[in-house]
Amino acid sequence: MAKALKILMINKYYFVKGGSESYFFELKEILEKRGHKVIPFSMQHPNNYHTEFKRYFVNHIDFNHSSLLKKLIESPRITGRIIYSWHSRAQIEKLINKHKPDIAHLHMIDHQISPSILDSLNKYGIPVIQTVHQYKLICPNYLLYIPYKNQICEKCINGVGLHPIFEKCHKNSRLFGAILVLENIIHRRIKIYNKVNFFHAPSEFMKNKLIAGGIPAHKILKHFYTIKLDDFPFYQESNDLFVYLGRLTKEKGVLTLLKAMVKLRRSQLIIVGDGPQRSELEKFMFDRELKNVMFVGNKTKQEVRQILAKAKFVVVPSEWYDNSPLVIYESFAMGKPVIGSDLGGISELIDGTVGLKFEAGNVDDLYEKMLLLLNSPKLTKEFGLNARKKAERMFDPNDHYQWLHEVYQNMLIS
Repeated sequence: MAKALKILMINKYYFVKGGSESYFFELKEILEKRGHKVIPFSMQHPNNYHTEFKRYFVNHIDFNHSSLLKKLIESPRITGRIIYSWHSRAQIEKLINKHKPDIAHLHMIDHQISPSILDSLNKYGIPVIQTVHQYKLICPNYLLYIPYKNQICEKCINGVGLHPIFEKCHKNSRLFGAILVLENIIHRRIKIYNKVNFFHAPSEFMKNKLIAGGIPAHKILKHFYTIKLDDFPFYQESNDLFVYLGRLTKEKGVLTLLKAMVKLRRSQLIIVGDGPQRSELEKFMFDRELKNVMFVGNKTKQEVRQILAKAKFVVVPSEWYDNSPLVIYESFAMGKPVIGSDLGGISELIDGTVGLKFEAGNVDDLYEKMLLLLNSPKLTKEFGLNARKKAERMFDPNDHYQWLHEVYQNMLIS
């Protein structure tokens, strides 16, 4: 039997805030079931789950100040945490000295924790793998997308320059843009991310973008996420409805979906999730009397499963480079076809046997694809059967563990 490892698992949040945290806790459970010790390191937060390691977590910091005055007052503290956090280094070194981990597995660490911890991990000879959930390594605002312009942007892949200041691509603020420019200059100058042994890219699209941004191809390991398939059992019966599940933000393309619903006055769309765009979307719905659209807010995993079970299909209308959306994994596991936009990692998951792709932002194309599935129950059923088989083949937790454990072992002996 292989030696049980102590794995230092690092993420800025220690509660499920999004897809990266879902994978974090899924992976934590997979590793612990096989006898490994997972040691979390995160930021203190009122929503955090309980852990005996919370005393090592870094102090809470809030970047979402509403007023310019508060932003200016907090800017030195914010800048210090983003650029290089000695506090984070001190905290993680206390943990390392006490618990002596074998491996560090990073997830999202930028801003709230900072990559300064890589110097500490390197100091103690701890090998590092980072799962890359977003584009921070090649884009200062994480997204390769400018929210207030609702447009994809790749200006910083080959060098940041002053683009974040002029584009105001982060929080629509030149101040935060300037901080991101400074962050990028310093991190590149000290080559902080060179201390990561491997980057785990959950999509081929992500892998290719990282290579385009200068990360050596041999350090990037492409492998899909995993989900607990038993939590999303195959269920092919459905009611006359379909589902959007995710954050309500501009880059998610929900407004395009609602515009398509103006033409599709049959069936029912259930929108699961919340976010800053919700009021705008609900106003659009009321103004156009979309009586077959329902917003239900955030739901528990069990409630999500119940909603998905009733759905004919799921729509993922993203207008940014979505990496590898877990909602597609969950939908496939339950035997639900997906209609998704043709951007980012979505295209890799929807191959023509499990759903349909449409041109991102194209209302007419999305409408036609939804109408096709609603009018083709035989095709929808066939897609659903294929989707479940694909989930079992590609997202199985046992296979994921075998892959990752081999990566860990190779890191320890290299």
